[in-house]
Amino acid sequence: MRLKFYGVRGSISSPGLDTVRYGGNTSCVFVETDDGSLIVFDAGTGIRKLGDDLMARDNFSRINTANNPDVHILFSHYHWDHIQGFPFFKPAYQYHQKIHLVAAHLKEEDARSVLDQMVDPHFPVPGDQLHADVDVMSVDKQGKLYIGDAVISTIPLNHPGGGSAYRIDTPRGSMAYVTDNELEPPSTPRTTIAQWKEFLSGVDYLIHDAMYLDEEQQDHLGWGHSILSQTLRLARDAKVANVILFHHAPERSDDQLDMLLFQSQDWMKKQGSECIVKMAKEGDEYEI
Repeated sequence: MRLKFYGVRGSISSPGLDTVRYGGNTSCVFVETDDGSLIVFDAGTGIRKLGDDLMARDNFSRINTANNPDVHILFSHYHWDHIQGFPFFKPAYQYHQKIHLVAAHLKEEDARSVLDQMVDPHFPVPGDQLHADVDVMSVDKQGKLYIGDAVISTIPLNHPGGGSAYRIDTPRGSMAYVTDNELEPPSTPRTTIAQWKEFLSGVDYLIHDAMYLDEEQQDHLGWGHSILSQTLRLARDAKVANVILFHHAPERSDDQLDMLLFQSQDWMKKQGSECIVKMAKEGDEYEI
Protein backbone atom coordinates (compact mmCIF):
# COMPACT_ATOMS: atom_id res chain seq x y z
CA MET A 1 0.00 0.00 0.00
CA ARG A 2 1.32 3.43 -0.96
CA LEU A 3 0.35 6.83 0.47
CA LYS A 4 0.96 10.19 -1.15
CA PHE A 5 0.04 13.62 0.18
CA TYR A 6 -1.51 16.12 -2.24
CA GLY A 7 -3.02 18.57 0.25
CA VAL A 8 -2.11 19.00 3.93
CA ARG A 9 -3.52 22.41 4.88
CA GLY A 10 -6.69 23.13 6.86
CA SER A 11 -9.59 25.54 6.39
CA ILE A 12 -8.37 27.46 3.32
CA SER A 13 -5.56 27.07 0.81
CA SER A 14 -2.54 29.15 1.73
CA PRO A 15 0.00 29.45 -1.09
CA GLY A 16 3.00 31.67 -0.54
CA LEU A 17 6.68 31.88 0.25
CA ASP A 18 6.11 30.85 3.87
CA THR A 19 4.26 27.63 2.97
CA VAL A 20 6.07 26.47 -0.15
CA ARG A 21 7.94 23.56 1.48
CA TYR A 22 5.04 21.90 3.28
CA GLY A 23 2.43 23.05 0.79
CA GLY A 24 -0.65 25.23 0.83
CA ASN A 25 -3.31 22.97 -0.70
CA THR A 26 -6.25 21.76 1.36
CA SER A 27 -6.85 18.15 2.36
CA CYS A 28 -6.23 15.35 -0.12
CA VAL A 29 -4.40 12.07 0.48
CA PHE A 30 -4.02 9.35 -2.15
CA VAL A 31 -3.80 5.65 -1.31
CA GLU A 32 -3.05 2.87 -3.79
CA THR A 33 -3.38 -0.64 -2.41
CA ASP A 34 -1.26 -3.59 -3.49
CA ASP A 35 -4.06 -4.88 -5.74
CA GLY A 36 -4.23 -1.53 -7.58
CA SER A 37 -7.35 -0.13 -5.91
CA LEU A 38 -7.41 3.68 -5.89
CA ILE A 39 -8.63 5.44 -2.75
CA VAL A 40 -8.66 9.20 -2.18
CA PHE A 41 -9.25 10.81 1.19
CA ASP A 42 -11.02 14.15 0.71
CA ALA A 43 -11.15 16.40 -2.33
CA GLY A 44 -9.58 19.64 -1.19
CA THR A 45 -7.59 21.75 -3.64
CA GLY A 46 -4.83 19.13 -3.67
CA ILE A 47 -6.99 16.77 -5.73
CA ARG A 48 -6.37 18.85 -8.86
CA LYS A 49 -2.72 17.72 -9.01
CA LEU A 50 -3.76 14.16 -8.19
CA GLY A 51 -6.12 14.19 -11.19
CA ASP A 52 -3.29 15.37 -13.44
CA ASP A 53 -1.03 12.59 -12.15
CA LEU A 54 -3.69 9.92 -12.68
CA MET A 55 -4.41 11.08 -16.23
CA ALA A 56 -0.69 10.80 -17.03
CA ARG A 57 -0.70 7.09 -16.15
CA ASP A 58 -0.63 4.47 -18.89
CA ASN A 59 -3.78 2.80 -17.56
CA PHE A 60 -5.76 6.07 -17.72
CA SER A 61 -6.82 6.80 -21.30
CA ARG A 62 -8.01 10.20 -22.48
CA ILE A 63 -9.77 8.63 -25.47
CA ASN A 64 -11.46 5.44 -24.29
CA THR A 65 -11.71 5.26 -20.54
CA ALA A 66 -13.92 2.16 -20.38
CA ASN A 67 -11.09 0.20 -18.75
CA ASN A 68 -9.85 2.91 -16.41
CA PRO A 69 -9.63 1.81 -12.76
CA ASP A 70 -12.40 3.06 -10.49
CA VAL A 71 -11.62 5.96 -8.17
CA HIS A 72 -13.05 5.87 -4.62
CA ILE A 73 -13.20 9.23 -2.83
CA LEU A 74 -13.75 8.88 0.91
CA PHE A 75 -14.85 12.13 2.55
CA SER A 76 -14.25 13.00 6.16
CA HIS A 77 -17.11 15.51 5.82
CA TYR A 78 -18.39 18.09 3.34
CA HIS A 79 -16.97 21.40 4.51
CA TRP A 80 -15.58 23.43 1.64
CA ASP A 81 -11.90 22.81 2.27
CA HIS A 82 -12.58 19.08 1.80
CA ILE A 83 -14.65 19.24 -1.41
CA GLN A 84 -13.60 22.43 -3.23
CA GLY A 85 -11.05 20.74 -5.48
CA PHE A 86 -13.44 18.21 -7.00
CA PRO A 87 -14.60 20.47 -9.88
CA PHE A 88 -10.96 20.51 -11.07
CA PHE A 89 -10.43 16.73 -10.89
CA LYS A 90 -9.78 15.74 -14.52
CA PRO A 91 -10.98 12.11 -14.30
CA ALA A 92 -14.48 13.48 -13.56
CA TYR A 93 -14.59 14.79 -17.13
CA GLN A 94 -13.70 11.45 -18.78
CA TYR A 95 -16.40 9.33 -20.39
CA HIS A 96 -16.98 5.93 -18.71
CA GLN A 97 -14.75 6.78 -15.75
CA LYS A 98 -16.33 5.51 -12.53
CA ILE A 99 -16.00 7.64 -9.41
CA HIS A 100 -17.50 6.46 -6.13
CA LEU A 101 -18.23 8.98 -3.37
CA VAL A 102 -18.23 7.70 0.20
CA ALA A 103 -18.93 9.39 3.51
CA ALA A 104 -19.79 7.32 6.56
CA HIS A 105 -21.75 8.62 9.56
CA LEU A 106 -23.42 11.27 7.40
CA LYS A 107 -26.59 11.26 5.31
CA GLU A 108 -25.93 9.62 1.96
CA GLU A 109 -27.93 12.26 0.12
CA ASP A 110 -25.53 14.90 1.43
CA ALA A 111 -22.83 13.42 -0.81
CA ARG A 112 -24.54 15.30 -3.62
CA SER A 113 -23.16 18.50 -2.10
CA VAL A 114 -19.87 17.64 -3.81
CA LEU A 115 -21.66 18.13 -7.14
CA ASP A 116 -24.10 20.78 -5.95
CA GLN A 117 -21.22 23.24 -5.44
CA MET A 118 -20.86 23.24 -9.24
CA VAL A 119 -23.73 25.61 -9.95
CA ASP A 120 -24.10 28.97 -11.64
CA PRO A 121 -22.86 31.56 -10.76
CA HIS A 122 -20.13 29.73 -8.82
CA PHE A 123 -18.90 27.30 -11.49
CA PRO A 124 -19.38 27.09 -15.27
CA VAL A 125 -19.94 23.30 -15.53
CA PRO A 126 -22.89 21.90 -13.55
CA GLY A 127 -22.27 18.69 -11.65
CA ASP A 128 -24.93 16.83 -13.64
CA GLN A 129 -22.98 17.47 -16.85
CA LEU A 130 -19.83 15.62 -15.83
CA HIS A 131 -18.89 12.84 -18.23
CA ALA A 132 -17.81 10.41 -15.53
CA ASP A 133 -20.21 7.98 -13.87
CA VAL A 134 -20.37 9.39 -10.33
CA ASP A 135 -22.27 7.42 -7.69
CA VAL A 136 -22.51 7.12 -3.92
CA MET A 137 -21.25 4.01 -2.13
CA SER A 138 -22.55 2.87 1.24
CA VAL A 139 -20.87 1.30 4.22
CA ASP A 140 -22.47 -1.80 5.73
CA LYS A 141 -24.31 -1.96 9.06
CA GLN A 142 -21.02 -2.46 10.88
CA GLY A 143 -19.65 0.73 9.31
CA LYS A 144 -17.29 -1.17 7.02
CA LEU A 145 -16.48 -0.94 3.33
CA TYR A 146 -14.58 -3.39 1.16
CA ILE A 147 -12.49 -2.19 -1.79
CA GLY A 148 -10.34 -4.87 -3.40
CA ASP A 149 -8.34 -6.56 -0.64
CA ALA A 150 -8.75 -3.55 1.67
CA VAL A 151 -11.09 -3.65 4.66
CA ILE A 152 -12.09 -0.09 5.57
CA SER A 153 -13.51 0.60 9.02
CA THR A 154 -15.16 3.85 10.07
CA ILE A 155 -15.88 5.76 13.27
CA PRO A 156 -17.60 9.13 13.91
CA LEU A 157 -15.56 12.32 14.12
CA ASN A 158 -15.93 14.90 16.87
CA HIS A 159 -16.58 17.78 14.48
CA PRO A 160 -19.46 20.25 13.99
CA GLY A 161 -21.96 18.58 11.65
CA GLY A 162 -20.35 15.17 12.08
CA GLY A 163 -18.12 13.18 9.79
CA SER A 164 -16.07 10.02 9.60
CA ALA A 165 -12.57 8.75 10.24
CA TYR A 166 -11.29 5.76 8.30
CA ARG A 167 -8.94 2.86 8.92
CA ILE A 168 -7.65 0.68 6.08
CA ASP A 169 -6.38 -2.82 6.81
CA THR A 170 -4.76 -4.90 4.07
CA PRO A 171 -2.69 -8.09 4.14
CA ARG A 172 0.45 -5.94 4.01
CA GLY A 173 -0.35 -3.27 6.60
CA SER A 174 -2.70 -0.60 7.92
CA MET A 175 -3.27 3.15 7.94
CA ALA A 176 -5.85 5.55 9.34
CA TYR A 177 -7.09 8.98 8.25
CA VAL A 178 -8.49 11.11 11.07
CA THR A 179 -8.87 14.79 10.29
CA ASP A 180 -11.15 17.55 11.60
CA ASN A 181 -11.42 15.69 14.86
CA GLU A 182 -11.46 17.24 18.34
CA LEU A 183 -10.14 14.59 20.70
CA GLU A 184 -11.36 16.43 23.81
CA PRO A 185 -14.39 18.52 22.78
CA PRO A 186 -16.22 20.71 25.31
CA SER A 187 -19.47 18.81 24.71
CA THR A 188 -20.19 15.07 24.82
CA PRO A 189 -17.94 13.43 22.22
CA ARG A 190 -19.32 11.19 19.49
CA THR A 191 -16.18 9.10 19.96
CA THR A 192 -14.30 8.99 23.26
CA ILE A 193 -10.54 8.84 23.75
CA ALA A 194 -10.88 5.19 24.81
CA GLN A 195 -12.74 4.41 21.59
CA TRP A 196 -10.09 6.21 19.52
CA LYS A 197 -7.35 4.16 21.18
CA GLU A 198 -9.18 0.95 20.34
CA PHE A 199 -9.95 2.00 16.76
CA LEU A 200 -6.35 3.05 16.05
CA SER A 201 -4.56 0.39 18.08
CA GLY A 202 -1.34 -0.74 16.44
CA VAL A 203 -1.96 1.03 13.13
CA ASP A 204 1.15 1.37 10.94
CA TYR A 205 0.48 4.96 9.81
CA LEU A 206 -1.89 7.40 11.50
CA ILE A 207 -2.69 10.67 9.72
CA HIS A 208 -4.32 12.87 12.35
CA ASP A 209 -5.47 16.45 12.71
CA ALA A 210 -2.99 18.51 14.77
CA MET A 211 -4.15 21.98 13.79
CA TYR A 212 -3.74 23.92 17.03
CA LEU A 213 -1.26 24.34 19.88
CA ASP A 214 -1.91 24.22 23.62
CA GLU A 215 -1.87 28.01 23.91
CA GLU A 216 -4.44 28.27 21.09
CA GLN A 217 -6.87 25.72 22.51
CA GLN A 218 -9.05 28.07 24.55
CA ASP A 219 -9.90 30.24 21.55
CA HIS A 220 -10.87 27.21 19.44
CA LEU A 221 -12.85 24.97 21.78
CA GLY A 222 -15.69 23.29 19.92
CA TRP A 223 -14.27 24.07 16.49
CA GLY A 224 -13.68 20.37 15.81
CA HIS A 225 -9.87 20.22 15.65
CA SER A 226 -7.23 18.69 17.87
CA ILE A 227 -4.25 20.28 19.49
CA LEU A 228 -0.87 18.79 18.69
CA SER A 229 -0.15 17.50 22.20
CA GLN A 230 -3.43 15.54 22.25
CA THR A 231 -2.58 13.88 18.95
CA LEU A 232 0.85 12.86 20.19
CA ARG A 233 -0.59 11.35 23.37
CA LEU A 234 -3.15 9.40 21.35
CA ALA A 235 -0.45 8.02 19.03
CA ARG A 236 1.65 7.00 22.02
CA ASP A 237 -1.21 5.35 23.90
CA ALA A 238 -2.58 3.54 20.83
CA LYS A 239 0.92 2.21 20.10
CA VAL A 240 0.89 3.65 16.59
CA ALA A 241 4.04 2.91 14.57
CA ASN A 242 4.06 6.26 12.72
CA VAL A 243 1.98 9.39 13.27
CA ILE A 244 1.79 12.07 10.58
CA LEU A 245 0.63 15.48 11.85
CA PHE A 246 -1.95 16.88 9.42
CA HIS A 247 -4.39 19.70 8.62
CA HIS A 248 -1.93 22.51 9.33
CA ALA A 249 -3.37 25.88 10.29
CA PRO A 250 -3.30 28.18 7.22
CA GLU A 251 -1.19 30.76 9.05
CA ARG A 252 1.42 28.19 10.16
CA SER A 253 4.70 28.81 8.30
CA ASP A 254 7.19 26.21 7.11
CA ASP A 255 9.71 27.31 9.74
CA GLN A 256 7.10 26.97 12.48
CA LEU A 257 6.18 23.48 11.27
CA ASP A 258 9.86 22.53 11.29
CA MET A 259 10.11 23.64 14.90
CA LEU A 260 6.92 21.82 15.93
CA LEU A 261 8.14 18.63 14.26
CA PHE A 262 11.44 18.76 16.14
CA GLN A 263 9.65 19.40 19.45
CA SER A 264 7.15 16.59 18.79
CA GLN A 265 9.87 14.08 17.94
CA ASP A 266 11.78 15.06 21.08
CA TRP A 267 8.65 14.68 23.23
CA MET A 268 7.88 11.22 21.81
CA LYS A 269 11.47 10.10 22.38
CA LYS A 270 11.34 11.26 26.02
CA GLN A 271 8.15 9.21 26.47
CA GLY A 272 10.11 6.08 25.63
CA SER A 273 7.76 5.44 22.72
CA GLU A 274 8.93 3.86 19.46
CA CYS A 275 6.33 5.87 17.52
CA ILE A 276 7.92 7.88 14.72
CA VAL A 277 6.56 11.42 14.33
CA LYS A 278 6.33 13.04 10.90
CA MET A 279 4.84 16.26 9.55
CA ALA A 280 2.52 15.98 6.54
CA LYS A 281 4.08 17.55 3.46
CA GLU A 282 2.75 17.77 -0.09
CA GLY A 283 4.45 15.27 -2.36
CA ASP A 284 5.68 12.99 0.42
CA GLU A 285 5.12 9.29 -0.19
CA TYR A 286 5.12 6.35 2.21
CA GLU A 287 5.16 2.60 1.57
CA ILE A 288 3.37 0.25 3.92
